Amino acid sequence: MGLQLRVAMPDQPGALARITQAIAQVGVDVMSVSVLESDGGRAIDDIRLRWPDGRSTTELVSVVSGLRGVDLLGCRRTRWLLDGRPELDLLTYLIAVPERGIETLVDMAPTVLDADWAELRAPAKRFPALHLSGPTAHDHRAPAAMPVRACAFLDERGSWAHLPMPSLHSVLVIGREEGPAFLRAELAHAERVLELATRTIARLREPSAVSASA
Repeated sequence: MGLQLRVAMPDQPGALARITQAIAQVGVDVMSVSVLESDGGRAIDDIRLRWPDGRSTTELVSVVSGLRGVDLLGCRRTRWLLDGRPELDLLTYLIAVPERGIETLVDMAPTVLDADWAELRAPAKRFPALHLSGPTAHDHRAPAAMPVRACAFLDERGSWAHLPMPSLHSVLVIGREEGPAFLRAELAHAERVLELATRTIARLREPSAVSASA
């Protein structure tokens, strides 16, 4: 199982090493580190761990939170897989079954965009979700209107983001049950993925593409 820590630390030599050494003392392996932001002398990193099923995270949270100058912003189990390439997997499925392109995009969005759930919705709260990645709708996270650009939200129950999809007259809503908040770098990545995915779907649905594949 994958576990993701999001930490804010001093942007200086040795800061990351202190964190990884502390994690090693808990007896787990660090599989990857991604730098999300670096500004004002502070950096925000995602640290992905190989985590045993059923093991409590209490000791890990205590150790990392106790490091001087380090803020633990989130600790969550993720859909991330070792050596996975979810963006390439998404494109592969879109090409293989173009007639189910939108459904495939929503179903795979949590893995591709590092979320727990995804929903395709009209830009109005009064309408039900058009497609869900899971069994439960999150109507309280629905957009009231079409956002101009991707935007993120956070409250005590979790974090979510609205990603506009103007070509479909829809909004992709993604969410995390345990946080942390979606950062601007994550939203920018999501916008690029959605742009590529929707262009791929549109191209494959053109008559010339259908004829060529026949």
